[in-house]
Amino acid sequence: MISRKGIKLKLDKIVMEIVRERDQMICQWCGKRIEKSNAHCSHVIPRSHGNHLRWDLLNLKLLCFHCHINKWHKNPIEAYEWFSIKFPERFKYLEAKKNVIQKFSLQDLIDLYEGYKNRYQNTDSR
Repeated sequence: MISRKGIKLKLDKIVMEIVRERDQMICQWCGKRIEKSNAHCSHVIPRSHGNHLRWDLLNLKLLCFHCHINKWHKNPIEAYEWFSIKFPERFKYLEAKKNVIQKFSLQDLIDLYEGYKNRYQNTDSR
């Protein structure tokens, strides 16, 4: 039997893999190609602010260490402005979803993981 903590860790890992692949290992802010240790999957709406968006792919972007720390975290007003311009549809979606309260059962988390796993395997086999 898998625990809530275990499935959350699996979800975090697979979502990071999907975002890295989706964003082609390129920092979405500065456009530089980045290596795995320098690639940070960053949440738009922080995990602490809305756990229901924690694994939402539209809430994640790939940033290099420099942009993640020095731009995203140290200049949040500029960061949200940048995101709203670069990804206007995602920004609107997240603005609408950020105050929604959603609780996940263990089965919900398992289903979410299985869906991502199937999706990732299908894109990986192309």
